[in-house]
Amino acid sequence: MPPATRHRYNREPMVRSLWRTFMGPSRDSRMRYISRPLPRGLPDETVVQALDKAMAVNPDPAYLVETLPAALREVTGRDYEVMDRSVRDVTGIHMRRSVMIRDGDVGHWPGYDSRRYSMLSSPADAAAARAALAEPPTRMPGWEPPGPPSSVESSTAGEAPTDGAEPEHS
Repeated sequence: MPPATRHRYNREPMVRSLWRTFMGPSRDSRMRYISRPLPRGLPDETVVQALDKAMAVNPDPAYLVETLPAALREVTGRDYEVMDRSVRDVTGIHMRRSVMIRDGDVGHWPGYDSRRYSMLSSPADAAAARAALAEPPTRMPGWEPPGPPSSVESSTAGEAPTDGAEPEHS
């Protein structure tokens, strides 16, 4: 019988994940600009460091979409996609600025590029779609809209029907 072999598994990611679960998300006030969840392997502390660098370039949170990718690349050495997730009310008075950090093309499924949305396709297809939308609409052959109502119909509209049926209500 062969000797029992010990299978070791990588405990470090499990312990880190458990520790992060116990500690919860960062309570740093700068993290209010970041929409959850964060990409796997990007801890809150690293994001806070990147936020410090991004805010040093421009302290306005409206520009995080432009300044945060370079700061994340400097801190982590990886390229992350930063998307604007800001929301505002109808009047535009109340606004909440936030960004979402994504790792590459997460959610970009293989058939996405081949969809038949011509405005999202190649520039030639987009130009053809814009030209088609700019043309005035054409009527179907053989169909003409009804003419205006005649004065005879409008004068009898208020009278009671002569055959004893109930009047139609619209």
